Amino acid sequence: MAKNLVSLLLWFIFTPILLISAIFITAKQNANQSSLENYASVASNEFEINNNIEGQVLNAEISDLRPYTLSKFLDKTPLAPYSEYIVEVSDKYGIDYRLIPAIAMKESGGGVTIDQSTHNAWGWENGITNFSSWESAIETVGKTLKKNYIAKGLVTPEQIMVVYAPPQVETGGKWAQDINLFFSQMESL
Repeated sequence: MAKNLVSLLLWFIFTPILLISAIFITAKQNANQSSLENYASVASNEFEINNNIEGQVLNAEISDLRPYTLSKFLDKTPLAPYSEYIVEVSDKYGIDYRLIPAIAMKESGGGVTIDQSTHNAWGWENGITNFSSWESAIETVGKTLKKNYIAKGLVTPEQIMVVYAPPQVETGGKWAQDINLFFSQMESL
């Protein structure tokens, strides 16, 4: 009987302590969970705000990737700083923005293999033409490609090659193949 009395006494003493401890631990876990949820919510909101702001800035600054593409394609050439201007001239004359830099890469490695003072990266008139600046050269090349090629229906590298680099037609069209290769390289950037 004493054993039962001790067991009953221990039950009355420890049960409330265990219940109070369990309630306290559960309340603390709920408070921690709530704090984590609040932190996660605040962090998520901050991320969304920062993400939206960054997205707006990027959208405002980089709406046309073509100059960036050309800059990467023409990296380490004298024409790289003129990537945006090449796109402007291409748009002005309604020609593929890849054509001017592709021809320059084919004819002179983007101006690397020529006398820089000539600004003639396109082998214009078999390389004898001297332009006063890169801007002048790009403008002339764009305008002439439009007038003497595109406006006459010569729009693909194969069609342009017949007039621009006629000896290449007889040797299997390497000029057009290289221009198409440069086009695909720009597309993959």
